[in-house]
Amino acid sequence: MWSDVMRISRREFFQYCTVCATALGLNEATLRQLKAALESDGAPTVIWLHGSGCQGDSVSFLNLFLDAPVVGHRDTKDVLLENINLAYHTVVMASAGDTAVTMAEQAKRKGGYVLVCEGGVPTAFGGKACRVMTVNGVEKTYHETVLELGANALAVLSVGTCASFGGIPAAPPNPTGVISVPDALTAGGVTGPIIINIPGCPAHPDWVAWVVVQLILVLAGQATLPELDEYKRPTALYITDVHENCPRNPDNYGTLKATTFGEDCKCLEDLGCRGPGTHADCPLRGWNKGPIPVWSSDQYMRANWCVDSNGMCFGCVEPNFPGGDFYPDPPV
Repeated sequence: MWSDVMRISRREFFQYCTVCATALGLNEATLRQLKAALESDGAPTVIWLHGSGCQGDSVSFLNLFLDAPVVGHRDTKDVLLENINLAYHTVVMASAGDTAVTMAEQAKRKGGYVLVCEGGVPTAFGGKACRVMTVNGVEKTYHETVLELGANALAVLSVGTCASFGGIPAAPPNPTGVISVPDALTAGGVTGPIIINIPGCPAHPDWVAWVVVQLILVLAGQATLPELDEYKRPTALYITDVHENCPRNPDNYGTLKATTFGEDCKCLEDLGCRGPGTHADCPLRGWNKGPIPVWSSDQYMRANWCVDSNGMCFGCVEPNFPGGDFYPDPPV
């Protein structure tokens, strides 16, 4: 039962990566390397923990396979591949209680797994604001579980802004003392694992899939670790400025600036848009699968993103998110 609902075939995953190669930034050479890696054995176990957050990053990632072109049978429980053993994930796993915890404990003893952390880490009240499991009758907080599992992990992926930087749960007055996963690991003296932040509120599913693909290639000896910026974000995903690539940028397209909300095709910078200074590829990538226009040859075309829907960029991938007012003071 467990393996049936937690896996899809390697062939299906490779088909997905092939069809969606443009969205994932994969060229022909990388696809050949990925195919070879998927045909090998020894890929790592994945333990996915949830802390202070809304679990929106899990929902976003599950949407990845729902949005993708159909390449075989799958559903939302099948997301993490035959060659990646998802040992623990409270949203999609079939098991519960001691049975579920046993899977995580077995992976911990074996070591060499990938730890995915979603949600910030509460440190006040002895961390008891967030308890994630019971081991041999002892309740474990998210904080101590992150430290224990992080110590034996090959890599730690902080998925979402809450895990990467603290995010909304860490916003003032922060009564539960939420900190980021990297800060918790550093403070706890855990220095061994590779740490990669994948911020976003939520993280784009393509960003998570891209990092998973890179880890598969690294572990197979087919690639080196992706370059990270000062905030441990992959530069391949978080180097472009949202404003520079925005189709409403007046400097690029001569568009007018909006003076009130709801004005189509106008720049929202004067209304508080944080696109300038926010580093993500949202304008180029888009979000959610939409109807494919007759003129488009892109079978994985995205439907929308914040600014296209007349909403502002809130800078959710940045370390200072949410940080201060979203809207400027109204004119007097």
